[in-house]
Amino acid sequence: MNRSFRASALLSLLIAAFAIGQAHAAQFKGCKAGATSSLVVNVKARGAKGDGRTNDTEAIRRAINEVAGTGGTVFIPKGVYIVSAERNKHLKLRSKMTLRMANGAVLKMKPTAVARYAILKIPKAEDVNVIGGTLQGDRREHKARAGEWGMGIFISRDSRRINISNVRSRHMWGDGFYLGGAHEVAFCSVYAENNRRQGLSIVDGSRILVTNSVFRDTRGTRPSAGIDLEPDGPHHSITDVRIERSKFINNDGGGVMIAGKKGKIARVEIERNYFEGARPILIENSPNVASSKICNNRYVWDKGLSKGGFEKFADPADMIALQSDCKRGRDTRFEQNRNTKKKNQGKKSNKKKKQKRQS
Repeated sequence: MNRSFRASALLSLLIAAFAIGQAHAAQFKGCKAGATSSLVVNVKARGAKGDGRTNDTEAIRRAINEVAGTGGTVFIPKGVYIVSAERNKHLKLRSKMTLRMANGAVLKMKPTAVARYAILKIPKAEDVNVIGGTLQGDRREHKARAGEWGMGIFISRDSRRINISNVRSRHMWGDGFYLGGAHEVAFCSVYAENNRRQGLSIVDGSRILVTNSVFRDTRGTRPSAGIDLEPDGPHHSITDVRIERSKFINNDGGGVMIAGKKGKIARVEIERNYFEGARPILIENSPNVASSKICNNRYVWDKGLSKGGFEKFADPADMIALQSDCKRGRDTRFEQNRNTKKKNQGKKSNKKKKQKRQS
């Protein structure tokens, strides 16, 4: 009787836990997420000028603190708002709020010499939306040469249900967008342009969607990819990522880079994207990334001119590849798969070979 009761109770608990999990998962609305309250606070009503000269950091911070936790909206009208973005001075978005920027609204970073900054930081927050507007870094006015950690939006560990929509992030000293450990994150119609290190870095997280977005002209310091999926250690993992209907144009390090040397990467889908310029997809040390999930992409590259023959005086031609055989296996025109050795691994193996020869 006791066994039967225990089994029944355990089953009830499992069913309840599953139901709670399902309800929790259903809360993530992705690109459709938005404000849940009618409260709107205009940053100009809290002292922001938007004149391209005044430091508006504190005025915007006052608006954020007022709205945080309410489900309401901080509204930034058209204008150029100078903000301090150094550590402990940047704008921090908190749980249950929306930051909405009008067309023509720019958050422009005040030039700095610090190696690390973020114009907007989302630290351990839930149900946050950033919609519209432009984030502009100090790449052209940066006051030092060191570092590569200047970010447009920095989403840190333990954040959940984050929606970034119609945001342009450009001229960052580091990445347009950085995801350092969050779950249920949607990048919808974002535009990353002329950033120095990456368009988007994904270091740790799960249930991540990138859709209808553009990543272009990333160059300055390695890897310089449009999107880089790369755990930074064994405690990091990247799972359940979908990249779809997006454009990757002229990124020095290629379109999408997947590098699993330091941590696990699994269940990644890359479908119906457009690649132009450098290598479209590079996969390293990621055996759990299935080629059959990389489908229906398009790649355009410049063939260049022949040195002789009938093509000597021809105009440069663009070559176009359509990925149609992805369900049957890897399409080598699109993805380069390779395993790389650790730096000391090659030295150790050479040492062993030398010892064998000597013996």
